[in-house]
Amino acid sequence: MLFFRIALTAAVLSRLLLMFEQQGEVLVWLRLVESAALYVAFVEFSLDLLWIVLARVSSRKVAPPRLLKDLLLVVAVLLAVAVQLQSRGLLTTLGSAAVLGGLAFVVGPGTASQISNISSALTFQAERQFSVGDWVDIDGSVGRVETVTWNSTYLYDNIQDRIIILPNSLIDSSKVVNFSKPASNRYRVDVEMGLPYEAPPQKIISILLDVLENQPGVVRSAPCHVLVESFADSSINYKLKFFISNYAERHAVKSDIFSNAWYAVHRAGYSFPFPVEDVRTFAETERRDADLLQQVQKESFAVLRREPLFASLTDAQIRDIVVHDAALAFGDSEVIVREGDVGDSMYVVLEGTCSVQVKASGGPQEQILLAELRQGAVFGEMAALTDEPRKASVLAKGHVTVQTISQRMINDQFLKNGDAMEAFAAVMAKREARRREFSVDQTQTYELDLIERMRKTFARLFAAS
Repeated sequence: MLFFRIALTAAVLSRLLLMFEQQGEVLVWLRLVESAALYVAFVEFSLDLLWIVLARVSSRKVAPPRLLKDLLLVVAVLLAVAVQLQSRGLLTTLGSAAVLGGLAFVVGPGTASQISNISSALTFQAERQFSVGDWVDIDGSVGRVETVTWNSTYLYDNIQDRIIILPNSLIDSSKVVNFSKPASNRYRVDVEMGLPYEAPPQKIISILLDVLENQPGVVRSAPCHVLVESFADSSINYKLKFFISNYAERHAVKSDIFSNAWYAVHRAGYSFPFPVEDVRTFAETERRDADLLQQVQKESFAVLRREPLFASLTDAQIRDIVVHDAALAFGDSEVIVREGDVGDSMYVVLEGTCSVQVKASGGPQEQILLAELRQGAVFGEMAALTDEPRKASVLAKGHVTVQTISQRMINDQFLKNGDAMEAFAAVMAKREARRREFSVDQTQTYELDLIERMRKTFARLFAAS
């Protein structure tokens, strides 16, 4: 379009000169510019069409390098100028020498480096080492390719929020790692972490694989691997290998994996090893863990005591629950209960917020948010009481601590105490009535049915007790 506008401007000016009966060198040069610009505009339009066709017929649906098209356009401009000058007898040996001499004076000092940059740009573009939008590591500079010019390549570093400008000649002589090839929709990431020798490797591998498979941002269709990497002084080192869908989020995904691995490992009863220089006696560690456990149990007792669902229990019975059943911590986006699983425990939120989600009809990856649960909220009770599959998934939002209440505790504290069981069922029935808008009769029927289902379930589970 630029050359078409130049031709149009030259045509208008030449017509104005003719209207005012102006003749001379100016008119000659305007007509020369008009003819040359029209020719170049036609060539540019033809090249654009050719590049579109080549992109569509290409097996990779990618057009040839833009630099090649620009080079052809430059050749077309030079030919157009030469033809116009020759047709008017203006292209002489002396004139050509003068033009070339002027160009040499202007670009002479940087000619070698400019030619090297252009040659390098054409080389790695022709070889398709990378394209605009690819994530690359060039000579230690990591970023997304924003644009490639004759002289330089521009990378966007999203971590530092900056543009990195690399001379093309430097790229041609450097090691280039293209993270977007062979597939641009998944990127390989490795994470290393050390875990204690007392933890069986196969158990740790299972724990870490579960963390990877439930981590948002990790491509679930691609295989995840956890390998024993080495035996260090104070730990067994593991390497986690997985793919992510967005390379720009690599550091955030790594951070979440480290965070959720900490929660998963601690729930399994292990801890990350201390450095060798950090000397701690067994007694100190044992005393610290006992104090921490006592504090958690105290907080758990306070939350359960305020919950109406446990109003029929004595203080001693609630203490029995928090002593025998664990309080578990979860990291952001970790699944606490999964829709469709058979449940053997119910949970009470002690700290943080949980989201309740169900699968959407569009597929297993799509979830519908139903509600958010905060301190004191109870969930998973119906699956634990009736042995039914869980009807929704509950995920942690940030740091979350929950008190588990196992079926064994439910049996010991509620079902063996008739009054407590009836009070428990009454609270459950009222909650369900509010949710499903039951009438009084429907609420009573639901309560009696729930008691009967609980008795059958627990009679089957604990028949030998």
